[in-house]
Amino acid sequence: MLPVTDWFIIKSLTIPSSWIAILLALFITGIVLRMKFGKDTVDWFSDAAILFLIVWKFSVVFTDFDMIVKYPLGILYFNGGETGFYIALVIALSRLVWQIRSRGLPEREFGAMLIGFVLLQSLYQFLMVVMNEAEIWQKLMTIVIFTGMTTLTWKKAFASNVWRLQLLTLFLFTHILAAVLQPEGVFQSPLMVTVLFVICGFTVSIFLNKQQMEENK
Repeated sequence: MLPVTDWFIIKSLTIPSSWIAILLALFITGIVLRMKFGKDTVDWFSDAAILFLIVWKFSVVFTDFDMIVKYPLGILYFNGGETGFYIALVIALSRLVWQIRSRGLPEREFGAMLIGFVLLQSLYQFLMVVMNEAEIWQKLMTIVIFTGMTTLTWKKAFASNVWRLQLLTLFLFTHILAAVLQPEGVFQSPLMVTVLFVICGFTVSIFLNKQQMEENK
């Protein structure tokens, strides 16, 4: 991850560039999925995104309970921080997996989900490059790596299930490579997000395989 060097002041709030990058990446990814795949795809994506944002925002009640007790209005100005971020992401992805398991998911949607995961992470990385300071070569390598991953995923996500599993694996290893080259190293939140995305993707693949086996009986 590129370090946060820029902050935005909105009235009484001071917002780090990473928050802006997350919100913009979610918004742009939603638009792209809607334009490319239609309403059904954007429905599950928007449900997961909204749940993530709500849980992240209000998780401050659990991560900083004493502060909220003393200053109840603090819930309007703070979120759950990094701990709340992971809680929100796990809950949103778990609900997505549960929806897929209970309702079923066309194989086409698995490809769309993979594109959504890669595009979301790539957009976040691009926005962090634009909004923050780092060495030029680190910025260029980040752009090249994630542009290549996004392009390959866009071309091969619907080729076959084997390709999708290979893309998930490649997604993880290309992000590890990018993290090694970035100032924050491998111990960074965006890489953990990719790990969770990949785990979710493989879990969905298992459910889809079981679904196809039952349909073929």
